[in-house]
Amino acid sequence: MLASYRVGVRPQKHLFDVELALDGLDAKDTLPLELWMASWTPGSYLIREYARHVQDLRAETKDGRALPLVRATEDSWRLDAQGEASVRVRYSVYAFDLTVRTSHLDETHAYANGAALFLTSDALLERPVSVRLEMPAGWRTETALLPEPGTEDHSDGHSAGHYRAATFDELCDSPIHSSPNDRLEEFTVAGVPHRLCVWGHGNEELAALTKDAQSIVEQAALLFGGLPYQRYLFLTLLTDRGRGGLEHRSSATLLSPRFGFRPDKSRQEFLLLVAHELFHAWVVKRLRPATLLPYRFRTENLTRLLWFFEGFTSYYETLLVARAGLITPARLLELWGERMTQLARTPGRKVQSLEEASLTAWVKYYRPDENSANSAVSYYLKGSLVALALEGGRAFGANERGLPEDAVLKAAEGLAGGPLPAVAAAIRETGDPDYGALASLGLRARLRTRDATADKGGSKARSEREPGAYLGLALKPDRLTVQTVFSDGPAERAGLSPDDELLAADGYRLTPDACSLRLEQLPAGTKTQLTYFRRDELRQTTLTVGERPLDTYWLERVETPTDAQKAAFLSWAGSALP
Repeated sequence: MLASYRVGVRPQKHLFDVELALDGLDAKDTLPLELWMASWTPGSYLIREYARHVQDLRAETKDGRALPLVRATEDSWRLDAQGEASVRVRYSVYAFDLTVRTSHLDETHAYANGAALFLTSDALLERPVSVRLEMPAGWRTETALLPEPGTEDHSDGHSAGHYRAATFDELCDSPIHSSPNDRLEEFTVAGVPHRLCVWGHGNEELAALTKDAQSIVEQAALLFGGLPYQRYLFLTLLTDRGRGGLEHRSSATLLSPRFGFRPDKSRQEFLLLVAHELFHAWVVKRLRPATLLPYRFRTENLTRLLWFFEGFTSYYETLLVARAGLITPARLLELWGERMTQLARTPGRKVQSLEEASLTAWVKYYRPDENSANSAVSYYLKGSLVALALEGGRAFGANERGLPEDAVLKAAEGLAGGPLPAVAAAIRETGDPDYGALASLGLRARLRTRDATADKGGSKARSEREPGAYLGLALKPDRLTVQTVFSDGPAERAGLSPDDELLAADGYRLTPDACSLRLEQLPAGTKTQLTYFRRDELRQTTLTVGERPLDTYWLERVETPTDAQKAAFLSWAGSALP
């Protein structure tokens, strides 16, 4: 059986029009044939039910005679093509969700993830397919898919809209972007061509971003001893909100706020995202959990190892950017202090282990709610801090093997020459990472109370005043509505709940700007009368403010670092110990 897709677009309706042609069917292919849509896309561990966007599905013979096609399940259809050698299945996909894991189509561009676009069958998963794109005149397509032989545009080596994929996995792993106004830059590392494609405009400087991306790739090539792909595409979407990335074997999609490239810290967030998704070309796309070999596109693929695959990637993203000279050593240490602080302020770290966080990503991490901070921990965040506590382990290679669920801890213990009880507790139980190993880099972790609500840690206290009040809640941005009530804190003891709207304290009106400032100035132990709305019902409660906890970290160098410590830091960060 030969399969090919043809894809057209109706931008004003946000509809992709897809035709799946099946030729050379035989009896074993047609008794009957179950066609289905994927329910998730690798790298984003949430059932997204892509079938809900499929409409106008129909099937016919090559000469136009209708064939029976009935819905079998929420994500599949049964095609009765008995005795037919060729079938055409036509359908449309609504695409108006601009994220890295879905699809979006309007008059400015077409962005498609294969899992959300292409109907398939078990019989097609390991078969090669071709894809013909029929885009509006003047639109140019960027994708990691290789051109169908004989269809290259010899002026630049690109396909004239006809591509091929060896398997359904490759098809899903190669997002497609087409637009009349993409901006492109190219560079080469270790003889491998790379392209930076940017859709949208903001305060980015494309030439500078390209130079920075090249520096990051060069550091990754040094770390791993080469590049695992034949070409690579950084597909960058600039929009009004949102930030995120999704890794692929030979490309990455990066979503960034259009004005998110200034100031420097905001720009650095984008560069960390570049490094993170690039690192996945080795770790996740070539080395991945054994339980995800092969991907099963219609159901959850469970592993206890996301803390390693995402956490260690989050660790190395900082080192790639630092070694590329794109953040200073001082900023590198500040960043790690901020991460330590973020973990220390997450009550859920005492409730959920890293392995459990990995296993339940499908129902917890990707579906956060107002209680997530109390009941869960980020495997990205804590996983990266476990890597830091291990001083990153050592540089490692990646191959196509599946990684057993217990392999990472065993490897760490092998390097250490014996058991690592603190590391095991941080992974399998709810223990905190032990940062004592940072002494080998000439560093030590320091702990203090926070200066104010906006204090993210990462540096010494900015004031010498006495510790102020702790309320035990977080407000929604620019509002007086409670977002989170932290476990065992003053707000919880006062009976406050998420979505309560604060109105006044001790009879005086609260405003978003003044709320935290006023209440945090109260001495610990002070009782304050809060007036608030709960579901439009006016209520009052007495809140006794607490002392700010010791939950704010920063890193500093040891008083007299040795030559060995200085050398270790230089090797680690790519620059001298500050």
